[in-house]
Amino acid sequence: MSSTDSTAPSAELSPEEAAAIRTNLDEVASKAASAAEASGRTSADVKVLLATKTQPADKIRVAIEHGFTLIGENKVQELVGKADALADLAHEAHLIGPLQKNKVNHTLRHAHCIQSVDNLELATKISKRLDFLDDTVGCFVQVNTSREDSKSGIAPEDAEALVAELRGFPRLQLRGLMTIGLPGQSAEEIRPSYAALRELSESLIAAGVLPAEATELSMGMSNDFELAIAEGATMVRVGSSVFGARDYT
Repeated sequence: MSSTDSTAPSAELSPEEAAAIRTNLDEVASKAASAAEASGRTSADVKVLLATKTQPADKIRVAIEHGFTLIGENKVQELVGKADALADLAHEAHLIGPLQKNKVNHTLRHAHCIQSVDNLELATKISKRLDFLDDTVGCFVQVNTSREDSKSGIAPEDAEALVAELRGFPRLQLRGLMTIGLPGQSAEEIRPSYAALRELSESLIAAGVLPAEATELSMGMSNDFELAIAEGATMVRVGSSVFGARDYT
């Protein structure tokens, strides 16, 4: 897979554009810290992951250089296509979108963590490739807590069985659970899908199915990450609130 598969590069960023990204990052961090403190935690308990779908490498570089070193790509071709341009900067790259089995090899070359493991067949493919590479990778189990047909993720009632199976794949370092929340206009609509993931995590840990250290909850995006933090998120995925609206051209 070549760099031609990635988002086309933008014109060089102006100082004003770079400054705007840094300002937005600081605002997101401040809001996340306030939400964490309101939930009885500290700012260190919540990580901000930058969802960089369609964003060019020069914008991502500004964010990494500003101290935001967690980035997440929805598509394998973007993960691969931007890797060389970011290789000189210390950062942690996550795949946060669906992973097809035929793209596992490409993904493992560049991803430190795969947040979208939602079936045993995919987990088996990843594990076998890691055996060949003699390597490990972090992973989250993606759970469809909103129960929308359009979304990936295992059904909450089936998560326990999948997590139990993953315990047999030591090269997959299970970090916790991930979900994409239900889009909504009010807190009453949005909160339940995030609360459901926290409750599932707590029950699986209490049952000894999910490892005691696998407490991470990746949930919440630009429009609702403060609500996700209130419900226990340890990692929020923000993009448009930092970089602006995505350019799909």
